[in-house]
Amino acid sequence: MCLLAGLGLIAPRLILILLWLFSPEVVLGPFADLAIPNPIIPILGLLFLPTTTLGICWATVSFGGVQSFSGLLIVLISLVIDAGLIGNGRGIARR
Repeated sequence: MCLLAGLGLIAPRLILILLWLFSPEVVLGPFADLAIPNPIIPILGLLFLPTTTLGICWATVSFGGVQSFSGLLIVLISLVIDAGLIGNGRGIARR
């Protein structure tokens, strides 16, 4: 069980790092028009919300961004996954 939890925590970060190494325009593209310098947001996403950062990258490449319903749905689902990983299943532990 611990192995699966560890894999769930490391897999999105590993995928995001590999994606950034092999096609940086996919990772840096969604954050290009922001006022904050370009690599800061993906690095923060890598540390705190890796699945949501991957969702934003995928929504931008596949659906034209978060403006479409499909892109917004992908980002919302990935945000829920990240919130579950951060919570560590505390709801189950209280019972």
